[in-house]
Amino acid sequence: MKLKYLGTAAAEARPALFCECETCKKSRLAGGKNIRTRSQAIINEDLLIDYPADTYMHSIMHNVDLCKVKTCLVTHSHEDHLYPVEIAMRSTGCFAHVYSHNDPLVFYSDKSSIDMIDEVLKTRGMKETDVQTHLVTLCKPFETEGYTVTALRASHDPKSDPVVYIIEKDGKSIFYSNDTSEYPEESMEYLCNLEKPLNLISFDCTEGASHTDYVGHLNLWRCIDLRAKLIEVGAADDKTIFVLNHFSHNGTDVMYDEFVKIVAEHDFLVSYDGMEIEV
Repeated sequence: MKLKYLGTAAAEARPALFCECETCKKSRLAGGKNIRTRSQAIINEDLLIDYPADTYMHSIMHNVDLCKVKTCLVTHSHEDHLYPVEIAMRSTGCFAHVYSHNDPLVFYSDKSSIDMIDEVLKTRGMKETDVQTHLVTLCKPFETEGYTVTALRASHDPKSDPVVYIIEKDGKSIFYSNDTSEYPEESMEYLCNLEKPLNLISFDCTEGASHTDYVGHLNLWRCIDLRAKLIEVGAADDKTIFVLNHFSHNGTDVMYDEFVKIVAEHDFLVSYDGMEIEV
């Protein structure tokens, strides 16, 4: 499987809207990998993770053919991960005159996100041939377009019904795990009982190299501890690729290249918009 990070920032992006802090000033000047849009990823060409307001720009910047996407996994209902009004752009007629397939785009998530999407589908009068929704069951794998997907509860704003996803195909596995701090007991129990170690784990590192105990996000030092725990219980091993993702201007004032140097001794990769990894 090939994972491509389309956006790698928290809600305010980086540099942040309306912000003139030193981190945002330096990010604007440096450009390149220091410019981060709201978090979104795609696996291969047909499985999308999250649907933020930056989805359109991601499709243009990273040459993503959204008409090839059959499945979208939504982590939670915060607007930097789900901007449902633009799902209406997939309705045939006014917004999309022609697209070259007959399959609907299917959204999977927990209740809060599904309710938001269903409201758009209802108010816009969209057809099931355009978009469908499915409610996930926690810790219960399901099949979609050749992938096996398992949603686990995340530790984040409970009103947003947050989940993280294990995605498997052809014997390979990716654990996409941002917008969460240390996992709830039920999720950790599931991870303790995996049949084999995960191939890639994408961690939340919203708080960067800061030393915070913020509930709902992680920093580098807590990612180090969480990785050790996952290795201890057999969910990961020395072959597992670990990536840090979902960055804010609140966590650290260092630029991309500086942060790469900080984490190098801890054997993490640092995500950036457009980064691709194959497992």
